[in-house]
Amino acid sequence: MPLAPEFNVDEVIITAMARQLHGEVLVSSVTAFGSLAAHLAKRRYAPDLAVLSTPESGMDVTPMPTLTLGQFLTDVQQGIPLTMEDIFDAIFTDRFRIWINPSQIDQYGNTNITCIGDWHRPKVALVGSRGIPEDTSHLSETFYYILNHSLRSVVARVDFRSGAGNGDSRQLLGRHGAPTVLVTDLGVFTFDGPGGQMAIQSLHPGVALDEVRARTGFELYVPPGPIRETEPPSDEDIRIIRDADPLEVRKLELMSGPLAAEKFVAIYERERQTFHATYPRVGKLGR
Repeated sequence: MPLAPEFNVDEVIITAMARQLHGEVLVSSVTAFGSLAAHLAKRRYAPDLAVLSTPESGMDVTPMPTLTLGQFLTDVQQGIPLTMEDIFDAIFTDRFRIWINPSQIDQYGNTNITCIGDWHRPKVALVGSRGIPEDTSHLSETFYYILNHSLRSVVARVDFRSGAGNGDSRQLLGRHGAPTVLVTDLGVFTFDGPGGQMAIQSLHPGVALDEVRARTGFELYVPPGPIRETEPPSDEDIRIIRDADPLEVRKLELMSGPLAAEKFVAIYERERQTFHATYPRVGKLGR
């Protein structure tokens, strides 16, 4: 994607994610992208959000994704503690939002994080449905992001339905839990097409419609009129993202193979030099 030199694709995606969040709700994520989007939203676009970094560190602490010191280096900060019961209460009362990163999403917003291939003889076994069934039956807004928009990830039909989208199951479940938006490395998509199908909301700078069609596993609905361009991140957006993730752990989610391995080693070395020497004195072991 030919982006302007002053910002990167990860910053475009995170900023687009952040601009979707609003209201007095608890925002959580299990990924660097989701956590950084929630943090950016709190700082720039939705000050009433309560941002959960991890259940251990609690709410309203600055995320700093790490590799070896727990998912986020927030143990040195005193956040507002939460229990898992608090989190499920927020889900069941529609005061919870989360950015979900599925392995597959289909044209109606059904999602899969369980397996690739047939359930009885899968090619790949994934993490399982986890909390997605609750999210897709109780939340009035359901957010997804995929970092590699491709024929393998944006598909006509998911191999296993971990989370319910639109269609027959939605008629039984009601509107709460219906898919709201998908952000990918190509654009921002809603589910406002005919019958609840995926539709283009905007394409990122430099992305052409033909490229999106070629990398989508079904006929994508294009609303009438000109296609909008995703608003790029501002200088302040970029500063907040980079300050919150100085090790660039977020970039690992965009990589695979030898490139990811090389990046992992570089991040680990920076993390070891920066944090390991002081962590036992200021972290959990020092309390």
